[in-house]
Amino acid sequence: MHAIDPHVRPTKQDRSQRSFERIVEATIGLLRERSYEDIRLAEICERSGVSTGALYGRVGGKDDLLRAVQVRFLAELALRFEAHAVRIARGSHGLADTVPAVVGALGNLLDENAGVLRAFMRASATDPAIEEVGKRSAQQNHARFSALLMRHVDEIRHPQPERAVASGMLLVYSAQARSLGLDNVSGQLGAAEWQALLRDLSDMMLAYLTFGQASTHQIYNQHSNSND
Repeated sequence: MHAIDPHVRPTKQDRSQRSFERIVEATIGLLRERSYEDIRLAEICERSGVSTGALYGRVGGKDDLLRAVQVRFLAELALRFEAHAVRIARGSHGLADTVPAVVGALGNLLDENAGVLRAFMRASATDPAIEEVGKRSAQQNHARFSALLMRHVDEIRHPQPERAVASGMLLVYSAQARSLGLDNVSGQLGAAEWQALLRDLSDMMLAYLTFGQASTHQIYNQHSNSND
């Protein structure tokens, strides 16, 4: 994890770099346990085995540390998205295989990292830097999975395949994020309920993409025109 980050003071010393990486890992570990607001810098230093002075030698404070953690964490998460995309591409044959694979992979990646992602989403409400990095990461990761679905564009019956895939991915992500409490509104589902949700989202996504030409958006347009 050596991503270039404007929130971290540069160093030429390998020892300092390794110490900061331990700080990042300790922060991520604590974020899996509780909210960032409840984590003290002294606690991070204690878990990482790095002095408070060494931490402040690399970042200006707690806000900069979270920004640095986000950059590094999302870079690692992007590699996991790519690995899943490669696996799905090799093992899925047709839209009926690819849709549940994509929905499941996205959901499981969010579930496994919910505590960390929740911290970034909460901070993004007041921190433009975190908001921008988070949006860019989500767009890139969703683009990887959307490309998997577009490989089977010949099976998509929606008249605007790219739009349908984009809308479907957005709805799937929104439902998963809300169910995991990433928006701080809803609580987490039980294991059985979560798996049922993934199946339901897969079914709905597949049905939406393969719906016939007499689609609801055409009906909507007809109603809109009649009301003009």
